[in-house]
Amino acid sequence: MIGAIPIIAENRIREAMEQGEFDHLEGAGRPLGDADGHDDPDWWLKRKLQREQLTTEEVTSIVEKPRHAALAHRRT
Repeated sequence: MIGAIPIIAENRIREAMEQGEFDHLEGAGRPLGDADGHDDPDWWLKRKLQREQLTTEEVTSIVEKPRHAALAHRRT
């Protein structure tokens, strides 16, 4: 059974399409950037790292720092 929210969303999208609200979107007719056809669940993270110009080492140190602190706290 489909809930009310998906039905409302579908109706609003259909109405917007009928009214031509999607006809002149920026980038219409051009391929999506970075759409290489691979199913990568971490695409958003990779794009964020690229945009923020972070290296793998920087990210690892950010993630590992709290983990090491928690482990050190456990040992005391």
